[in-house]
Amino acid sequence: MPSWDLSLLRHLNIQWSHPVLDWLMPALSAIEAWIPLIVIAVLLTAWRGGRRARIMLLCLGIAIALTDGVVCNILKKTVGRVRPRDLVEGVIVRDLGNASPAFLRLFKAPVVKPAEMRNETRGKSFPSSHAANMFAAATVIACFYRRAGTVMYLLAAAVACSRVYCGAHWPSDIPPSAALGVLVGLGVVAGMRRWLPRKA
Repeated sequence: MPSWDLSLLRHLNIQWSHPVLDWLMPALSAIEAWIPLIVIAVLLTAWRGGRRARIMLLCLGIAIALTDGVVCNILKKTVGRVRPRDLVEGVIVRDLGNASPAFLRLFKAPVVKPAEMRNETRGKSFPSSHAANMFAAATVIACFYRRAGTVMYLLAAAVACSRVYCGAHWPSDIPPSAALGVLVGLGVVAGMRRWLPRKA
């Protein structure tokens, strides 16, 4: 790996740590913990947002399905890049404590521990599904609602950074993963506009 990649990983994962970030970053990464809130937001948007919002939600679902289930899945298996926590000595793994249902994890103390090196030759570090999915979602939302999209891009960037902070991804995984998400989001919206030329 490039020396700058390893150096930036050590800064983001080890040197620039803080107790608040030790909870916040894993919380941003734990998408499953936010599912109840996401479901409520989707239902309210579909109910109160009108046709424009429902088409946006359709694009959102398609974009995330393509990004996560097709693009990232294929690339992870093809590239096989090992995660830093499985390869680099001294990497810190950060996560939320276990709880059921998953949203209760947000109220657990974070788990911060040195990674157990596995010296694996293949892994699933590239691309970052979290980064790709979030940037795909932000792009779709921005195509329909610019201000909300700007907020989503900021959230997507925070989630992407959290993956490095938690030791799950290399810094160099993030920009191309974000670009993949943006491209898929734009492609889905463009396709939908061609299919439904009258949509708002």
